[in-house]
Amino acid sequence: MFKSILLVASPTRASNRAAEMAFALAKQSGAQLHVFHAFGIDTHGWGAVRYLEASGEVDKIKEEIQNYYQDRLEKFKVTHYAIHVVAGMPHSEILRFAYRVKPDLIVMSPHETDLETDLPKRWGMAGSTLERVSQRSRCPVMVVSENVPKVWTSDVVTDRADFKILVVDDELILRDSLNEWLSEENYTVDTAASGPEALEKLAVEPFHLMLTDIKMPGMDGVELLRQAHQAHPDLTVVMMTAYATVDTAVNAMKIGALDYLTKPFDPEVLVDKVFSVYRQFEATRSVQVTFSNIVLATDFSDPADHAFNFAERMQQQHQARLNVFHVLPVSRDQSSLLIDQSQIENGIRDAKELMKNKYCLPSAEEGDYFCEAWEGTPSIEILKFARWKNADLIVMAHHSKENDPEKAFLGSTVVRVALSATCPVV
Repeated sequence: MFKSILLVASPTRASNRAAEMAFALAKQSGAQLHVFHAFGIDTHGWGAVRYLEASGEVDKIKEEIQNYYQDRLEKFKVTHYAIHVVAGMPHSEILRFAYRVKPDLIVMSPHETDLETDLPKRWGMAGSTLERVSQRSRCPVMVVSENVPKVWTSDVVTDRADFKILVVDDELILRDSLNEWLSEENYTVDTAASGPEALEKLAVEPFHLMLTDIKMPGMDGVELLRQAHQAHPDLTVVMMTAYATVDTAVNAMKIGALDYLTKPFDPEVLVDKVFSVYRQFEATRSVQVTFSNIVLATDFSDPADHAFNFAERMQQQHQARLNVFHVLPVSRDQSSLLIDQSQIENGIRDAKELMKNKYCLPSAEEGDYFCEAWEGTPSIEILKFARWKNADLIVMAHHSKENDPEKAFLGSTVVRVALSATCPVV
């Protein structure tokens, strides 16, 4: 579906999800991938921009991006790619480059850098890079935040040596024993003596499975699980516990642990448990982007019709269910205010009928299509509907009520949705 994809990224964790989505889509589509980064104004000022390339700063950042994404480019087996770094105002340089290479899709994160370290540089702020690029882009823009769980693609695990396991326990004898048992099964194993050490290793390289003791001095296994899943939501965790703390292990499963093992355990039990986790990766080891529930948010404008056409192409390609949704705006910051209940009910009925007729939907709840309408604040209701339908992709038209993007209201519905959604937003 895509012949050319433009990934807008920084060498930071904030861009990881967007980068992996772009890599997976590029591999699956056989597309040319352009990895693009613009910098200069915020840190160097306008007067220094002309000197950045000559100073070698551009080449330095290009090498940094190459090193940062090298492992993932190899993992996703992306070969047709190029890295581009320029100095200048980010949104202007992104759009200028996009006009030149004419991508079918732009993929970006809603934030330029990690939020906890640099709050003022949010791409999702009104008038920011995300806002301006999505206003003026001539192709769809896919926004993938770090809130998005990686359910749309699978890791490439070609053999057991690719399957990385982190063993966390404060007892050296147990760490060494587990390392020996699992290494004999040809897995790649590393160890950590504490929760903080484990988090440091997780931050440096990706692991598929973490085996952690619950009772450890300082940070216990449950707190390690919380922090590890916050930073690495795809990590599978199995708890190790003594019989006295089985209840704690069960509670850990409620916050994300896959299972638990009670000490002392037979090596064969451990090997069988690890093999069952590995087999899940082995069964889905090829890179594959799949969408099963797509939400199209429409206001029946001409741009929304184009958004529907894109959503329907995605629905047909992935054999997904397309959920068409309309919100009747009733909040007081909207130009049209509906307060009469009968007016709302009539509006909902008319919207559903218009959806079926305008988009040739077979029925409100038949086949691969579903349509719904209700009242509320558009951005909030779209997110609510997406959660209800377990959406893994949201498609919207940007500034559909304004012909001139320069006059469009900043901080729009689409940006608010993109900042908060737990799935990609196009």
